[in-house]
Amino acid sequence: MFNKKEIKLIREKFPILKKYINGYKLIYFDNSSTTQKPKILIDKIKEYYYNYNSNIYRYNNYLSVKSTMYVDECRKIIKQLINANSIKEIIFTKSTTESINLISVCLNYFKKNEIIISQLEHHSNIIPWQILCKRKKLKLKILKINKKYNISLNNLKSKLTKETKIVSLTHISNVFGTILPIKKIVEIIKNYNKDILIVLDCAQSIAHIPINVQELKVDFLVFSSHKVYGPTGLGILYCKKEILNKLIPYQYGGGMIKKVRYKRNIYDKYNKKLEAGTLNIESIYSFMYVIKYLKKIKIYNINIYENKLINYLKKLLLKNKNIILYGKNNIYSSSILSFNIKNINNNDIGLLLNNYGIQVRIGNQCAEPLMKYLRLNGGTIRVSLGIYNNKKEINKFYFYLNKIINKLK
Repeated sequence: MFNKKEIKLIREKFPILKKYINGYKLIYFDNSSTTQKPKILIDKIKEYYYNYNSNIYRYNNYLSVKSTMYVDECRKIIKQLINANSIKEIIFTKSTTESINLISVCLNYFKKNEIIISQLEHHSNIIPWQILCKRKKLKLKILKINKKYNISLNNLKSKLTKETKIVSLTHISNVFGTILPIKKIVEIIKNYNKDILIVLDCAQSIAHIPINVQELKVDFLVFSSHKVYGPTGLGILYCKKEILNKLIPYQYGGGMIKKVRYKRNIYDKYNKKLEAGTLNIESIYSFMYVIKYLKKIKIYNINIYENKLINYLKKLLLKNKNIILYGKNNIYSSSILSFNIKNINNNDIGLLLNNYGIQVRIGNQCAEPLMKYLRLNGGTIRVSLGIYNNKKEINKFYFYLNKIINKLK
């Protein structure tokens, strides 16, 4: 657990937090969209271009050897972060979205196959499967949520059939912060059919709770570095080594090839066959140092601290009868809260909060089918916290939110 002094030191490492908007100090409560960046990330991007800029896996000059070494070192650190078996199971993409698209394209499917997702999914874990099902004439099944904004395990059991090929689920809802019981879900699926493949979207969990793929026993895991205080343009795809051999390449060209002939090509094995073209090397290099920093302060400590903050915020919001708080009784939640104000337009709330330098997310939260199901036509107001947020910011947010509500009522 962090104390005030430690949080102050953490905040000092994020230069943007010194920024003022409209004369008010920035309060950044939109960490689910993207996290702010520590100085070490900014410095390491510059350091890469000053000292190591070169393409990788060429091995014929000093700069290429150094860049390659750092890319492999980053794979090793990510492997340790999620407790994968091998660096060959770590694939670099440009985003969580691309990683899910890659999985949807690279597997072999049969006409009767079924794909299962839930109502809690982000658009990025809906649309690729929709397109796949239309193209391959597969069936897409949707797991409904219960009153606690979690999925029903009984509903999951009823959806599984001998034709189920993939179950692709979020780990933490980007709307409600609901943490899905992934271990129970995996157990149910694998007991039904061990060959069903499980994709876990960890975009909203990787920066907040410890992730262990050996314990979760999923087949694929995806996340983006920009939601873990890292750079944009870099996604991580974990795939079990034994499954990697069954995947066909996603794209073709340099970097994923062993031999090229006009009639027959030989592709690289494991992760590299899915990494066509030049990778986002400077992002990989700089992200490595961000992970090292996070490991020093321990993900477990982050989880405890953020839970304390979100529960404090929840208690404040419950004091105001004009605030409709979703998932208020859900004990299995992360550092995300969604709410609405009775009879007040969300966009007005967002614009007026911005006047005080407070950044929140307004709208359907990239979960439009979920909003439609819940009849939340204007979406929600979302607050999502990060490691650098504190009680002082929450108190200011609550003060100005009340001021805005009283003004608009």
